[in-house]
Amino acid sequence: MALVLAGCAGPQLTSPVGEWGAVDNDHGVLSIRSDGTFTITDASFNPLEDRDADNDFNATGTWRVFPDEAELTLVFLEASQGDWDVSRASFDVPFRSGTIRFHDPDDVLDIEFRLVDEASE
Repeated sequence: MALVLAGCAGPQLTSPVGEWGAVDNDHGVLSIRSDGTFTITDASFNPLEDRDADNDFNATGTWRVFPDEAELTLVFLEASQGDWDVSRASFDVPFRSGTIRFHDPDDVLDIEFRLVDEASE
């Protein structure tokens, strides 16, 4: 039984570097680069203000992963939704399963990104 459960878990990523695309009815691309920077473009959810966006949330920042940690730290340095600037923030999000999900505190609104193009390092 343990072998079957372990087989369903899938591979665990060691690096978040690559292109992550929004899934289901969401829209946007999260690009995580090996130089320690990231961008989010044309996203349908604003994770900094926990609200839907009209495919117009954009952000840039830096990222890091600490050894022995299961989460990715994203530090948003600049962000906007349409014509409005959005305050800075940082998030720790799991990534090792191949998905990154941002959601509001009530878990009603969200966006999920899946790794679609793993960059070679």
